[in-house]
Amino acid sequence: MAYKFITYFSNWAQYRKVGEFLPDKIDPSLFTHINFAFGMFGFVSWSVDPNETRTGEQRYTGDYTIQPVEHNDKGELYPAIQSLKQKNSNLKTLLSIGGWSFNTCDDTPESAGTENPYGPFTCQLFSKMAADPNGRTQFIKSAIDYAKKNGFDGIDLDWEYPGDSKRGGQDADYDNYLALLQEFRQTAGQDFLITIASSTVPKGSKTGDSFFQWLAQCGEYLDWFNVMSYDYHGAFDDPNTVGTGANAPLLEDSVLDGIFNIKDTVESYLKADIPKEKIVLGLPTYGRSYVVEDRTDGLGKPFSGPGPAGPGTLTPGILSYFEILEKIDSGELDVLRWDEPTLTPYAYSTKTGLWVTYDNEKSLGYKVSYLIEKELGGAMVWAIDLDKF
Repeated sequence: MAYKFITYFSNWAQYRKVGEFLPDKIDPSLFTHINFAFGMFGFVSWSVDPNETRTGEQRYTGDYTIQPVEHNDKGELYPAIQSLKQKNSNLKTLLSIGGWSFNTCDDTPESAGTENPYGPFTCQLFSKMAADPNGRTQFIKSAIDYAKKNGFDGIDLDWEYPGDSKRGGQDADYDNYLALLQEFRQTAGQDFLITIASSTVPKGSKTGDSFFQWLAQCGEYLDWFNVMSYDYHGAFDDPNTVGTGANAPLLEDSVLDGIFNIKDTVESYLKADIPKEKIVLGLPTYGRSYVVEDRTDGLGKPFSGPGPAGPGTLTPGILSYFEILEKIDSGELDVLRWDEPTLTPYAYSTKTGLWVTYDNEKSLGYKVSYLIEKELGGAMVWAIDLDKF
């Protein structure tokens, strides 16, 4: 079986003062596919038009056509990604549209790590577009034309999450997303790649088996699912009843009798008769951080909040793998531990109370062995610019 190995490249990694990352740092021989994160639609970002007098409300395009997010996407970053095909003639590239921030209604400069978050203005656009038959037609045509014009072999839709009222969604999203994917496949044909970033647990009003059965319906029109098998736990959890937890536990949840783990996710996909070759397992190259008072071994520690933002990624509660390694090397994270039930490492500081759940070579090895055992379609990495490089 030919496994897929997919990575996401984040177009904002170019701005980091620590850990700047551009496409020329990617070794294309390692991957079968590269997803360019992100494109958007219906909105003009502050990077593309930095005019501060143009408010967010004035940045809607009035349609659902695809737009770049960064000012140099078209002129520099797209060509740089496509040039990697010269070193790997089998490499395919996809433009990923949307993303977490695109769907985050309550983002602030502090939570987003950027001066002008666009989520509060864009979080309802997927829902509105999918609900409008003419809007779907316009979006699909624009996405296909935009992808082909800029050298991409397909589109990866990153709607996080249909049906979730907290993220701009509504119940009708489920049926409308299905219609969108069906029409997208009919228009694009079979040679154009269509994938989605998919949830590991039910989101929105669909619960239990019905959620995964809906995903199975979506899968009829998709080449594969990029399963976001991470973010099972983080500083968004209840600080006392859940406490610190594993970001990407493999066989068991870090919470007693919990179901937030990769094994339960994969079994839910398979139970819904989603073809195993369409399940691509997500691997995180970042960790989730907390601040704890109880500076002793173990998961489930009460925490006071997210860990401080890293110098490169600038987002509280999240640290890239390269930032984690720097904190280990400097001695700030002075205790390193392995949690056997979740098959993941964690580290903490006896000085500051910083506590981090993450993945390393050992834990990723277990995850890859698992996907091989289950005969899944391959692995996906979020994201190459967060890894050690």
